[in-house]
Parts: sequence; C-alpha cells; structure tokens
Amino acid sequence: MNVEQLVGRCLRLQQELSNASRAQPWHSARIDRLADDLAAAEQELARLQTGREPSHGPAAMHPPSTSRLMTR
Repeated sequence: MNVEQLVGRCLRLQQELSNASRAQPWHSARIDRLADDLAAAEQELARLQTGREPSHGPAAMHPPSTSRLMTR
C-alpha cells in the first residue's frame, strides 16, 4: 500500500473503532481486531513516511520529554 491508501485505511479503521466502542453491548473481539489492525496500519504508515523499519515493544518507545513536566 502507498501512503495515501494507508491514510485512508487508518481513517476508516478509526471510524469503525469509534463506532464499535459506542455500540452496546461491546463486541470485544471486534474492538480488539480493529485496534490491532489500526496499530499495524499506523506503524506501516510511519515506516513509509520516515523510510525506517518499524520498532516493536516497550524498549523501542522514546521516553517523554521532561521539559513539559511540571514539578513542585
């Protein structure tokens, strides 16, 4: 998929996830699948936009900037 297609897929999945989370009763398997599909699409989009390979897991996360944290 190209960037434009992935953006469209992300938007569609976000809408579906929003609709599924508002539905009562919740269909947790559907919500989980949509969330997983959205995460995968967002990772692929980020990879295409940056030209980098995706990182996985907590070790790949960047720590938050402490300059915005307020301390007393």
